[in-house]
Amino acid sequence: TSVTSGKIQVNGVHLHYQQTGEGSHAVLLLPGMLGSGQTDFGPQLKSMNKQLFTIVAWDPRGYGKSIPPSRDFPPDFFERDAKDAVDLMQALKFKKFSLLGWSDGGITALIAAARYPALIHKLVIWGANASVTQEDVRIYNSMYDLN
Repeated sequence: TSVTSGKIQVNGVHLHYQQTGEGSHAVLLLPGMLGSGQTDFGPQLKSMNKQLFTIVAWDPRGYGKSIPPSRDFPPDFFERDAKDAVDLMQALKFKKFSLLGWSDGGITALIAAARYPALIHKLVIWGANASVTQEDVRIYNSMYDLN
């Protein structure tokens, strides 16, 4: 099965995603900071079992091909990303799905699972923080303009 890509409007922005597989178990792949679906999950898009899974990898707003808008880090950006991720999957017509995220994608997945438990089948995360400190916010803000 080939990998298709597209953009769909979600919460006022056009989010880029890649999709492959035809399995009944939908899985959203959530990249880490500065990553995209392709950079962080290229091997999974290529090699995950496409008969068991339908795999979606996304670029959160301001990352990868989901630019514009430029990435910003308001105090609730993880919550915003979690809502975007869940709303993306609903816009793609998935009623229930699993989340697989690492680093910032893992944090986003934890928030999504906590806020929308009826929609989340399974959760796999690694390298995620359980909380965001003021120092974390300072670091995020210092990396705002990497150009």
